[in-house]
Amino acid sequence: MSSALSRQEAKSTPPRLIESGVYARIVRDLRVAALTTGEIGQIAGVKERQVHNWAAGSSRPNAPARDRLLELAYIVGELQDVYTPEGVDIWLHGRNRSLNGQRPLDLLVRGDFPTVLHAVERLKTGAM
Repeated sequence: MSSALSRQEAKSTPPRLIESGVYARIVRDLRVAALTTGEIGQIAGVKERQVHNWAAGSSRPNAPARDRLLELAYIVGELQDVYTPEGVDIWLHGRNRSLNGQRPLDLLVRGDFPTVLHAVERLKTGAM
């Protein structure tokens, strides 16, 4: 009976609100992984206020910000397969030998997702 109500509620909920909820969940999950809203904004290329709006479900990211946000969520998800939230925090904010001493966070802010993802993939396979 409750699943029927859930389906009915989903039908009556405007698609825009459903989609906004996805971005709110992504922001919440990234915050759990020890990223601040300011850091998420820097990586997505928007102001911190915009990240708060996504988290509240009052707006959605534009295409470039959306793409960067989804890349970040993927990388953090991959890291969570290896580390606890504290470990993810340390890995993102600390200097990394496999990245020539650079901090992964700094590379993400610059939009260098492939380099960071490659380091994460090597980490997951034990190549580091």
